[in-house]
Amino acid sequence: MPSVLVTGAGRGIGLAITEHLGNHGWEVYATARSESALQRLDRLPHVHAVPLDITDRAAIAALPERLPDRLDAVVNNAGIIVNGPVEGLHLDDLSRQFDVNVTAQIAVTQAVLPHIRAARGRVLFISSVSGLVTTPGTGAYSASKYAIESLADALRMELRPWGIKVSLIEPGPIRTDMWGDILVEHDRMVDGLAPEHRELYAAHLKGSRKLLGRMQKLAADPQRVVTAVERALTAKHPKRRYLLDNVSRAQKVVVALTPTPVTDAVLAAATTSRP
Repeated sequence: MPSVLVTGAGRGIGLAITEHLGNHGWEVYATARSESALQRLDRLPHVHAVPLDITDRAAIAALPERLPDRLDAVVNNAGIIVNGPVEGLHLDDLSRQFDVNVTAQIAVTQAVLPHIRAARGRVLFISSVSGLVTTPGTGAYSASKYAIESLADALRMELRPWGIKVSLIEPGPIRTDMWGDILVEHDRMVDGLAPEHRELYAAHLKGSRKLLGRMQKLAADPQRVVTAVERALTAKHPKRRYLLDNVSRAQKVVVALTPTPVTDAVLAAATTSRP
């Protein structure tokens, strides 16, 4: 059976990917932090739970010891969302955003590349439409996804001599617990802002919350991500990027073709609540 490492497999998209691959001919090494998540993963067919804090560099360095000598793929899925106006971001939160969404994913990839090379395997990154388009209030999260897009592009070219394919999966909102809690997290972010920033950005924060509520209702089935991941893992010639819906494709094209001042005005208006 081919083998794959999936990070952030304890819930949401990572769990959906793990369950599907384990049921469809893959030996899955699935990482999670909590004991309850690890126990749940260990009960799944053909799944081996691997305890891992994605920000623990020593644990990542020891990760290959828990894996087979040949690893056919790694799916870098673990991630977090830090939202809020750039002026009001806590720098520790900004650092954690990049540590989890960028540095840790590259650290995992570096750690397992010798195993991937032995199998002429594949490297996947779960990116986002936010790695293509930035909206007000998503600067930190979007920046982390832009960064992983760039690093994946570099890896794809650098790993060509060994036949290692690198793909980016770019979903929009997906119906997971992360998006289910998005309004709660937004309110928590607002509560954590300094009073002057809450006042300065009041209209934007109110508008962003309304927009998030609408997007929450439009969140897609996680199966769309699962299907894209399976295709990227099994296609003879996998795509470099997988956009998962027509709205995202249209958004990418419109932003690419529209003058920046117009895009700025439209997105600012969409995230601002007028009195």
